Amino acid sequence: MTRITARVPLRADLAGGTLDLWPLYLFHPGSRTVHTAISIWAECDVESLADNSIEVVLTDANLRTRYSSLREMAADDRVALLSRAIEHFHLSGVRITTRTEAPRGSGLGGSSALAVALVRALSSFAGNPVEGEDLIELVRDLETRLLGIPAGIQDYYPPVYGGLGALHLDPGKVTRHPINFPLQELADHMVLHYTGVAHFSGTNNWGMYKGHIDGDPRVRDGLAAISKISIEMEKALESRDIRAAAAALDREWTARKTLVDGISNREIDEAITAAKKAGAWGGKVCGAGGGGCIVFLMPPERKARVIAALGKCSGRVLEAGPIGHGIVIEEQRDQAAFAFVRRRGTQGEGEIEQLWVAGTTAGSAAYRPHILAEAAITFDAPRHGVHETLTRTLLAPIDLQTGLPRWADAVTADSDQFDLRVTPDSGRDSINPRDPSAIHAASAEGENLLRQMLAETERLSVFHNAAFGLFSEPGERREDFIRRCLERAERSLENESERLEKTFRRRIDQMRERAEREQREGEGLDDDHQQRKDHEVGIAWGQTLYNITSGRPATTDDVSSRSRVEADYIERIGQLQKSWDRERDALREELTTKARAVEEINLSPSNRSIEIRRYLILWIPRAPVVAS
Repeated sequence: MTRITARVPLRADLAGGTLDLWPLYLFHPGSRTVHTAISIWAECDVESLADNSIEVVLTDANLRTRYSSLREMAADDRVALLSRAIEHFHLSGVRITTRTEAPRGSGLGGSSALAVALVRALSSFAGNPVEGEDLIELVRDLETRLLGIPAGIQDYYPPVYGGLGALHLDPGKVTRHPINFPLQELADHMVLHYTGVAHFSGTNNWGMYKGHIDGDPRVRDGLAAISKISIEMEKALESRDIRAAAAALDREWTARKTLVDGISNREIDEAITAAKKAGAWGGKVCGAGGGGCIVFLMPPERKARVIAALGKCSGRVLEAGPIGHGIVIEEQRDQAAFAFVRRRGTQGEGEIEQLWVAGTTAGSAAYRPHILAEAAITFDAPRHGVHETLTRTLLAPIDLQTGLPRWADAVTADSDQFDLRVTPDSGRDSINPRDPSAIHAASAEGENLLRQMLAETERLSVFHNAAFGLFSEPGERREDFIRRCLERAERSLENESERLEKTFRRRIDQMRERAEREQREGEGLDDDHQQRKDHEVGIAWGQTLYNITSGRPATTDDVSSRSRVEADYIERIGQLQKSWDRERDALREELTTKARAVEEINLSPSNRSIEIRRYLILWIPRAPVVAS
């Protein structure tokens, strides 16, 4: 059996959408789209069947059907894209299974991502994998033939390449430019919310496309503004100015809403209003609008509040963030069980590779058979920020009766420490099973047992801090992860302190103005005297502000010689400092508590995520043990 699985990420577009429709970008020089791959996936399995039929399983549509021929399949509009792709690669005798993690009509480019996964898997199945730009161009043309209208191209790039990037839409050539902005930092500032209303991109896109071609000034002016904003977005991200990027995101949405009617609706407006009130800098609808998802940018310390506010709106927040990699391919072919093992032995025996360890045991101890296996175990949990592969090399004795490895008795091994030979030492016999062919007959079953054992025993612990959206790095200890969370809390405290300082500065200014006004009214000073007095008061207040924000007493001056007005505002300053200290201490305690709120997530591998890279019979000289 041959089975190919292609898994690709979807995207969240930050600026410049719609301009990727040819030839719209030609009318706006410098146009580009800015987007990031996100940890929401589309997947396609292609596996061989025993006959020439074609079976289709559309998991999201709850559709499972079988066609006796491509002609029969082509008559079913429900699988139009699949039939065109199969026709392109001249395939039959296949089962195609598709699935996506995104909600229907999410605006995250799910249909295009699924098309990328489909075409990539079919091309590998056909023996001629299509990669990179060739893959993007082929998928674009197949989708355009199906839709009957021009297809945008930005949706194909994140599934293929992953990461954060800009697509420069220049005459004669479209060029992808990766953006050097830390994805974890972007994730800290980003929230993705599904409105609960499915959108249909074709309607809005066609309305904008037709309006531009027909000369509608509303569409032309709006896309011209979006073109400029997309340049600002890329520059902001390249310079790591997330605040400027958020401002560009907000302006992009303002411009996009003017293009055609129906881009926004009640659910979208409600969510964006709620998020902004909770502290989000800005948000915009992904894709063509009318529903689907909204991407928001905000200060990290406001993220929990924004999520809570969105929880009161229709729809739901999606657990997804930016990721750095694109398409992932898994292949399982007829020879996959021994894909990394060279066969040897007499014809027809189907032997796997056999090696002997040079004897180090005294005397002429006989060789006993073992299996030396190397397995790669992949833990792939994008929602937890995990994509890690561990390698295990195990040595297990072979049961002399059954020919199966005893994996329960396996030990970890370093094959580099063995003195391996292609021929046995002279003078040593080999203790074989009662039926020597049993070793070879049971080899495949032994691999399946190894996969099962590893799936049951291997675990990967990941630490998660929900408040700051942080996950532990591979191998990071709990205490080190908490220390990193506390560092994030300290940075958040500094940011919040700046906000508090601005608030207190306004309150101090108001108190100072009131004190100066009362001073003038109470003392009846002329202008010259009053200017000098105001200057002295201004210096005093500046010193007071410095003292408060640096944690010192508000004033150490002798207040006995001051006037009643001066004594009054100094008393109020003291009260203000106590308020400052209380708020800052409460904020520090809150952030520290959030930093220490760490949960441990234990991940288990599936059989599919365990790859046997090496599997051979290893003969080791040991004292003979009589099989029972």
